[in-house]
Amino acid sequence: MNTQNRTIKISIMFIFSAVLVFHFLILSGVIPYENTWGGRLKSHQEMIQFETISIAVNLFFMFLVAVKAKWLKINFPARLLTVLFWGMSLIFAVNTLGNLVAINSLEKYIATPITLILSILTAILAREKASA
Repeated sequence: MNTQNRTIKISIMFIFSAVLVFHFLILSGVIPYENTWGGRLKSHQEMIQFETISIAVNLFFMFLVAVKAKWLKINFPARLLTVLFWGMSLIFAVNTLGNLVAINSLEKYIATPITLILSILTAILAREKASA
């Protein structure tokens, strides 16, 4: 694995780790859920559902990065991994647009660059050759 792509994978894992901490802080009530999800959550129960799904999705994305980086020795089809990384890139691009119209300005100005960076980095990994 070349140094640039290794750095990209480590950077993505760092961002996902920080995002997981953020989601656990929301679940624990340290961060008010009203300040998240574009300010559109209506209840505590809705927040639990959204946060649980978000945590699961982020863990799945971390799993995919670990497979791509060959940190996990799992026989995963290279073509499927490429498709999943393109899908991740698309999800983060759409999420970036959603963050731009967030009601909460903190979410708008912090989450927008994070999702934009993730969109770009996952697109780079999607283009990476399977042997890397």
